[in-house]
Amino acid sequence: MKVIFVASGNKSVGRVSAFVQSQFDSLKETGLEMRLFPVVGHGVRAHLRAASTLRRLILKEKPDIVHAHYSVCGYVASIATLFLKTKVVVSILGSFPEKNIKRSIVRFFIKHFWACTLVKSKRTADQLDMNLPIIPNGVNLDQFHLIDQGQARKACGFEEGKKYIIWCSHPSRPEKRFKLAQDAVALLLDDDVVLYPVFDQPHDEIVKYMCAADALLLTSASEGSPNVIKEAMASNCPLVSTDVGDVRWITKDVEGTYVADNDSPDSICNCLKKALEFNKRTRGREEILRKGLTSECIAEKIIDLYQTASNTKHESL
Repeated sequence: MKVIFVASGNKSVGRVSAFVQSQFDSLKETGLEMRLFPVVGHGVRAHLRAASTLRRLILKEKPDIVHAHYSVCGYVASIATLFLKTKVVVSILGSFPEKNIKRSIVRFFIKHFWACTLVKSKRTADQLDMNLPIIPNGVNLDQFHLIDQGQARKACGFEEGKKYIIWCSHPSRPEKRFKLAQDAVALLLDDDVVLYPVFDQPHDEIVKYMCAADALLLTSASEGSPNVIKEAMASNCPLVSTDVGDVRWITKDVEGTYVADNDSPDSICNCLKKALEFNKRTRGREEILRKGLTSECIAEKIIDLYQTASNTKHESL
């Protein structure tokens, strides 16, 4: 089976997000013939140019599936495959907290253009009010392996006697709400607690911060199925999160993981106190395995969708 992966290449021109690359690699390892197509640029003109280039690639490569990530790339793929027999599969990676025109457009394309649409959490399926397959992104357990916390702290340059809460995103991204993280940590009234933003790091380096930290904090306003939560779980890192995406489901029954009741600094601070008092590693890695959230398990589920969409059997299965 031949698949073209379509995803935004704007974060680092020509390169896709780490989690998209990880899923691409896991599918390629199964024996699928994979090709990556980054969509670079913003606005209608850039997307039309991308659709034209993608169409030429499709006509040349003749893939069974074009798998687009995010709705915008789904629109690009739809234009590129217009009047062609190539099937379009789309991963909706975010969520729709309010009814708006974007949600209506996505529902229209799901019904009329995309052969299969998958979402990352039940919450997103409910927001779209559609019965859609729910397949979160998987985590690569080889990449997010366990490192002794003492060794990891030294590698990260963490000071002795300090407790570190890591926050994994760029502070300038408004939807990630770094100010909320700062306000919640400030309420701890403890100078020995450090809020440590981790950004502009190679994805392979993130694991050492996960293994070194006393807790991970996620303060996003909305998410689909946040990869950072699964990566923290795979690293047995205690965590605190706002109630977004599928975080409650992923962390359910795992001691040392806490989901805030609301988005107030007080609520998040109370969870941080519990996480720091927990003062040991979690059993999150076991839960990732139990729930089938490894990259290998997720790859198998995606291939099943490809087969259904294209009526093509993957020979390695």
